[in-house]
Amino acid sequence: MQGKVLQPGLFAGMSGLVTGAGSGIGRAIALRLLELGMDVAGVGRRVELLEDTAAQAASLAGGFSFESCDLRDADAAEAVVARIGERQGIDLLVNNAGGQFYAPATEISRKGWDAVIAINLSAIFTMTKAAYPFLKARRGSVVNISLSGIDRGSKGLAHSIAARAGVLGMARSMALEWAADGIRLNCIGPGLVTTEGLETPTAKKMLSKLLAATPAGRATDPAEVAELTAFLASEAGRLMTGQLIQIDGAAHLGAGLHMID
Repeated sequence: MQGKVLQPGLFAGMSGLVTGAGSGIGRAIALRLLELGMDVAGVGRRVELLEDTAAQAASLAGGFSFESCDLRDADAAEAVVARIGERQGIDLLVNNAGGQFYAPATEISRKGWDAVIAINLSAIFTMTKAAYPFLKARRGSVVNISLSGIDRGSKGLAHSIAARAGVLGMARSMALEWAADGIRLNCIGPGLVTTEGLETPTAKKMLSKLLAATPAGRATDPAEVAELTAFLASEAGRLMTGQLIQIDGAAHLGAGLHMID
C-alpha cells in the first residue's frame, strides 16, 4: 500500500491489544502493528478468523497471540484484559470490535438497541477501564474505531450513532482525567470501508450511494486506518488526545451517511 510511512522496528518491545482482530479493519491494524515490531494480542468471538490472522502474522516482526471472547460479557472482557496485561503489558488498546444493523428508529426494538449499545459503547467502557492500570504503567494510548460524521446523525443508524457519540464523549472525558497519567485516548472516524462483511446486495447498493457522496471519490482502505492508528500510538502522536480524526475523503462534510434511505 502506498502511504506506509512509519519505520520498521518503531514498536519493538511494545505490546498492544486489538479487538475484532479477526477481520476487516481490526485485522489490518493488528498486522500493521506486528509489521512495526509490536507484540499484539488479538481478541474476537470467532476463533477461526483469529487463526487466519495468526497465519498471516507468522512472518512479521512482532508476536501474535489471540483469545476468543464475547466482549458484551463484562466479566469475561475484564478477565481477558487482565490476562493480557499481566502477561505482556499494554502500550496500546485498540477498541475496534463493533457492529450494527440498518433500520429506521421506529423499527429498532429495545432488544436491538441494547445489543448495539452493548458492543459499541458498554464493551468499550469495560475494556478501557480494565486496561487503565496497564496503560498507566506504560504511559500508553487508546484508539477507538468509530464512524464518519457521528456529530451529524444518520438515517437508519440511530442506535449506532448514539453509541459512537457516547464513545467520543467518554474518550474526551477520560482524556482529561488520565492526562496526568500520560494516557492518551483518540477516536478514528473512517468513511466507507469495503470489507468482506459488505457483500450482500443491500450492502452493495448502499455502498454505491455512499461512494457517490464521498468527495474524494473512493473508499477508505483498512490499511490507511491501520497506519493512522499506528501514528497515534507513536511518539509523533504524543500530544494528540481527545480527538476524533476523520479519515473519510471529506464524506463527513457532504451527504455522507445522511443519504442512506
